[in-house]
Amino acid sequence: MKKNLKMRLLNSIGAIYEEAKDSKLIPSIFNQLDSELSEVSEYFEVSKTQSLFIAVILAMNLERNSVDFEDLVMYFDCNPMKLLEYDDAFELLYSGNILHKKILRYGNNRSVINFKFSINGEIIEAILQNEPFPSFKKKVYNHIVEFLEEIYKLGEMRDDEEIETRDLLDQTEILISSNTHLPLINKIKSFHLNINDAYFYLYLVWKNLSGDEGVDMARTASLIFERSSEKVHYMQTFLAGSNPLINKELAKSEKNNFFNDLEIRLSDKSHVILKECGIKLFENIKKRDNIIQPENIQRRKLIFNTDEMNQLVLLKKLLQENNLSETQNRLKNKNLPKGITILLHGSPGTGKTESVLQLAKETGRKIMKVDISQSKSAWFGESEKIVKRIFTGYKSFAGECKRVPILFFNEADAIFSKRKNSGNSNVGQTENAIQNILLEELENFEGILMATTNLASNLDAAFDRRFLFKVEFRNPGIFTKKEIWKLKVPTLSLSDCETLAARFDFSGGQIDNIVRKMDIREILDGVKTDIDSLFKFCREETIVNKGVAIGFLTR
Repeated sequence: MKKNLKMRLLNSIGAIYEEAKDSKLIPSIFNQLDSELSEVSEYFEVSKTQSLFIAVILAMNLERNSVDFEDLVMYFDCNPMKLLEYDDAFELLYSGNILHKKILRYGNNRSVINFKFSINGEIIEAILQNEPFPSFKKKVYNHIVEFLEEIYKLGEMRDDEEIETRDLLDQTEILISSNTHLPLINKIKSFHLNINDAYFYLYLVWKNLSGDEGVDMARTASLIFERSSEKVHYMQTFLAGSNPLINKELAKSEKNNFFNDLEIRLSDKSHVILKECGIKLFENIKKRDNIIQPENIQRRKLIFNTDEMNQLVLLKKLLQENNLSETQNRLKNKNLPKGITILLHGSPGTGKTESVLQLAKETGRKIMKVDISQSKSAWFGESEKIVKRIFTGYKSFAGECKRVPILFFNEADAIFSKRKNSGNSNVGQTENAIQNILLEELENFEGILMATTNLASNLDAAFDRRFLFKVEFRNPGIFTKKEIWKLKVPTLSLSDCETLAARFDFSGGQIDNIVRKMDIREILDGVKTDIDSLFKFCREETIVNKGVAIGFLTR
C-alpha cells in the first residue's frame, strides 16, 4: 500500500508538471488535471489550486534546486500579475510549513524584488520513504529569551557549517511565523524586514542581552552568508547607510577605533521598543557606579542667603512630580523645549553640589552623575562618542525610572568651556566638536540636567540660553555664616558663632573642614575642642591670608 501511495503521488506530480507547462494558468488546466490534483491535495491536505503549485515547485526543486518567481512565470508562460493573483494560496503554504520563501533584492538601490521557493525537505523525504505527510511540530516559545537563544543557536550551527545559509534563514522565518504572540516578534513583523535583516536584528538583540553593546558587522555577516559575494553585498548596505535596519532607525553604526570596520549597535528607538516589549538589556542591569539613589543621600539642612534660598525653593517645587509633569506638558503644547536645565555657579564650597543632592533627595529622583574625565579621552575622536553616549545612556536610564532622573555634570566648566580657535590643532578641533555636540544635545534635551561650576566665566556664551535656570551661589554673609556655625557646632554660643562669622570669610565647605578637624582631634586626644583650638583651626584653614580679617585676633 505504501508503494502505491508513493507511486500514485510521483505519477500525479509528474503529470501535473508536464501538463501545466506553458498553460498560462488558464482555469481549464485545473479541470484537465482534476484527478492528479485530487491525489496531491489529499496527501497535503490543501486545495487543488495549491496542489498545482506544490507539484510544479517540487518537480522544479528536484530538477534544478533553485526556483524563483521568474522561473515560475517562464514555466507557466504567463503574465507576472497572473501569478500574483494566487498570492493567498502561497501564503497558506508558507504558514503550513509546506513551502519556504526567500525574498531576494538586487539592483543599485535594491529596489528589484524576487522570490525563491522550495518545498520543505522533510515532505520530499516522506514521499520517497512511502510515509504519510509529516506533522510539523512548530517551535513555540513562552519567553522571548528562549526564542532569541534558539536564533543564536542557529547562527552557531551555520558558523560550524552544520547548516547552510538557506537553512538558517528558512528556519528563522518559520520561528518568526510561529511566535508572533511574543510582543517583540510581532513588532518586528510590522517593520516588514526581509529575513536577512530580521535575523541580523534578532542576533543583535541577543548579543545585547548577553552583555555586548554591539556586534562586528563583518563577523555577523559571515555568520549569515557562506558565499563571499553575498556577504560583501550585505556589508555594503551598512557601509552605504541603505540597510533597512539603519533606515528604519532600529540600529546605528559606529566606526571601529582600531580596524577599518563598523560596529552595529541598537538605536535609541530599539531600546524603547525592547522596553515596551518587557525586555531588559544587559546594559540596563549591569552595575552602574555613576548612579546615585535618593535613598542613599544623607538628608542635610542647607543654609543660604534669602535670594539663593528662594531660587532653591522654586526649583524644589518645580521638580515635584505633579508640577514637573504639568510644566513639561504646557511647554510641549506651546512648542517650547520641555527640558529643565539648571546651572549652579559660584565660589568653591558654597553648597552647589550639595544642593543638587538635596533636591534629588527631596523630590525622590535618581542622579546620573557624569565623570568629566571620561569625556577627555586621549584618543582623538573618541571624546565626541563618549559625550553622545552620555546622553544616549541618560535616555535609556530615564526609560527605566518611574520619575525623570537628574543628569548631573559636576565642575561643568571642564566640558562646557569656551570654544577655541582650533586652527590645525587636533585637540582644539576635538574640544570644539564636543561643544557642538553638547549644544545640539541641550537643544533637544527633554529631561532634567543640572550642572555646577566654580568658573562660570570659562563657560562658552552659547550655553547661556541653553540653561533655563542660572543660580549664583555667593560666599555667605555674616548672618548666614553664623547660622552655619550654629548648625555645625551646636555647642557654640551665639556670641562665639557671631565672632567666628565676622572674623573669618569662610564658605560652608571650609566650615565643614574645620568641624572635621575638631572631630579628628577629639578622637585622637580624647578631649573636647575648646574655642582657642577652634580659632587655631580657622587660621590654618586658608593657605594664604585671603580668608582672614586684617588686624589682631585676641581671645
